[in-house]
Amino acid sequence: MFTVETSNIKGITSFTTYDSGGLKECKLNEYNLIHTKYGDFVPQYGNPGIRRKQLNALSFYKSGKVKNISLEQQTEISTSIGNFPAELVTFFEDGSLNSLFPLNGQISGFWSEEEESALAQKYDFTFPFGSFSAKIIGLRFYPDGKVRSLILWPTERIAVDTPAGKIPIRTGFKLFEDGSMESVEPAQPVPVETSIGLINAYDAAAVGIDADVNSLRFDRNGRLTSLATFDIISVKKSNGEMKVTFPKLKPGLTEEYEKVPIKLSFDGDTVTIDDGTKANEYRISDSMFKITGGDYTEAPTCGDCSKCKGCM
Repeated sequence: MFTVETSNIKGITSFTTYDSGGLKECKLNEYNLIHTKYGDFVPQYGNPGIRRKQLNALSFYKSGKVKNISLEQQTEISTSIGNFPAELVTFFEDGSLNSLFPLNGQISGFWSEEEESALAQKYDFTFPFGSFSAKIIGLRFYPDGKVRSLILWPTERIAVDTPAGKIPIRTGFKLFEDGSMESVEPAQPVPVETSIGLINAYDAAAVGIDADVNSLRFDRNGRLTSLATFDIISVKKSNGEMKVTFPKLKPGLTEEYEKVPIKLSFDGDTVTIDDGTKANEYRISDSMFKITGGDYTEAPTCGDCSKCKGCM
């Protein structure tokens, strides 16, 4: 564990505190050196220019242990899978490495994603489920140093072995502590065998900034626990009751409308089907299911609901 004597921090220009009065985070305009078991780090203190974010240089846990360091310069860090440069590094309260981000630029009207991408370099990775070379946004770790998740650069696509087969993915993946696959984000509709039939797994609306939460998930034994799809799910219960679930539309951020995927969760003999408005639970052994391939084109932007099954 390591604690910074906050009274020795030089050049604090702004700060916030916990209710107890302890320092929570601060910005700096002078050189400081922070000692950790991963090496010595210099928190950001210079002019960030048009690219770098004007972040809090340091943040702390209530205990006084360092939580985050925004680095003045890209600095190499040794991890369980090799050495990586970082502009932002975070720690668990016990001082072990939580995450690192090779780049931490601010996308704006003065600095584009393309310019930031030009600075990103590819790294070679080898895991039991596949080897690949890719640009990454960041890596997250468990306290013992094992990889927790890998966040891919937005434009990157890789193929990895999963309990559902080899799948092209985007965004990244998350692992259990033993290194087995916990979740991935499919890069395209992928047919996955489930306890209710073959379903195309895909979430077009997946947020690609953190790979800790992905739409295709498994348990520690490799059993499917959940997925997202744009397929149409028809259910007939033993009492004759029928229910058909279609993907719906909602107002979009970048488009007038965007599709809402159906989310399915599996737990033993139960499946929960959630269309974003209502979740219905069914006993698999007490129901018949029909899966119809959905519409995986972009949602219409004209507002004409007759052009999209999601409006039915």
